[in-house]
Amino acid sequence: MAERRSLFSRIFGSDKSTPSPPKSTEFRILDDNKAVFTTYKGDFENDPDIRACVDTIARNAAKLNPKHLRYFNGKLEILNNSNIYKLLSKQPNELQNAFKFKYQVIYSLELYNNSFIYVQKNKDLKVTGLYPLNFNQCKLYEYEGKIWVEFQFGRSKKRFVPYDDVIHLTRFISEDGIFGGNTKPIVKALSIKHIMDEGIVNAIKTTQSIKGVIKSTQAMLKPEDVKKMRDQFVKDFIEESDNSGIGGLDATTTFDPVKIEPTTAAEYQVKEIDDKVLAYFGLSEEIIHSKYDENQWNAFYESVLEPIGIQMSLEFSNKLFTPTEKNFGNEIIFESNALQYASNSTKISLLRYGNNIMTINELREVFNLSPRDDGDVIMQDVNHNILDSSNDDNEGGNENEGN
Repeated sequence: MAERRSLFSRIFGSDKSTPSPPKSTEFRILDDNKAVFTTYKGDFENDPDIRACVDTIARNAAKLNPKHLRYFNGKLEILNNSNIYKLLSKQPNELQNAFKFKYQVIYSLELYNNSFIYVQKNKDLKVTGLYPLNFNQCKLYEYEGKIWVEFQFGRSKKRFVPYDDVIHLTRFISEDGIFGGNTKPIVKALSIKHIMDEGIVNAIKTTQSIKGVIKSTQAMLKPEDVKKMRDQFVKDFIEESDNSGIGGLDATTTFDPVKIEPTTAAEYQVKEIDDKVLAYFGLSEEIIHSKYDENQWNAFYESVLEPIGIQMSLEFSNKLFTPTEKNFGNEIIFESNALQYASNSTKISLLRYGNNIMTINELREVFNLSPRDDGDVIMQDVNHNILDSSNDDNEGGNENEGN
C-alpha cells in the first residue's frame, strides 16, 4: 500500500509538528507588544465586490515576469538557465505552475494584507521549492540570536522555521513595521453594505406578498371564526394560488389592501460604499470592468501593480540568495511590459523613435510578437521590418533589385 503523505509533510519534509522550543522567547516590538498575526476568517472573501477587486489585481499582477540578474564587475548578466529562474518562471512547486503560484501569493496579499511563502531547501541550501502558506496564526520568536516564525495550521499542526526561510509580503504595514495592517476598515464598510443588501432583499419580498385586511359584513363573529376566515383566504389566494393575480370573494366579505412602500438606501449611499471598496484596493470601475483606456491602465499599473513588483523583487532577492550570492550581484526582479496596453498611436510613435534605445525583440514584444533569434540587438534603422517575420528567410532581397 502506497504511503499517504500530507501537503504539510511535502512542504516541511515531515508530518510532525514542531512548535517553538522551550528556550525561545516571543519577539517583542518597540512598544513591548508581541508580534502576532492571525488570519481573519470572516466571510468578506465571499463578497462578490471584494472578490472582483482581489481577482483583478491578482490576475494582472500574476503576469509580472521574473528575471534573474547578476551585476558583477560592471557587467549585467541575465541568467535564464539558473535554478532560481526555472522555479520562478515555470513551476515553483510540484502542485502549481508559475501563474497559479503568483496568483495565490498576490490574492492572499490583497485579501489579508500579508502573504507568506516558505522557501524549501535541500541539505546543500539549494532552493527546491516555493510554497505559499495558508495558516491560521503566526508568531515571531527570538531563538539562538535570530528571528524565527511559528506557523499554526488548523487546530494542532505547528511549524517553527527561521524567518530568513520565509518570503513575507505586506500591505498597509502595521505599527510594528513587520506585519501588514488589519482588515478592520474593509470589514466595517462591508458590514454597512451587507445591511443595505439585506434591505433591498427584504423590500423585494415585501412588495411581492399580499398584505391587507379582510372584513366581513356579517354580524359580530367569534374570534375563532375570524381566524378561520383569514386562514381560508390565505389558503385560497396565497398557498394554492395559480399565479393569475385574480381572486374571488362573496358579498359578505371584502378585502382592503394595505399599501406598503419599503425604504431602501439611496443610490448615492450605495455608491459611497462601492467607492470605499474600490479605494481600499486602489481600483477604478473602468479597471474592474476591463473598460480602461491607456491612461487609466498606466495609472493602475504605476499605483498598484508596480509597487507589488518592487516589493516582490526585493523580498525574493533577499530570501532566495545567500549573502555571498548577493555580494556577487544576484537579484530577482519582477517586471511587466506596460506598453503592451498602450494605444496603437503610442506604439507607432515608440517604433518611430525607439532606435538606439530598445532592442528589436523589445519592440516586437510591445506589439505582442514573438522574439527573433537575432533580435537582441539595439534597433538602428527605423525602417527595419520588425513587424513582418514572414521575410526572415528571404535572402533574395527585392525582386526588382538589379533592374
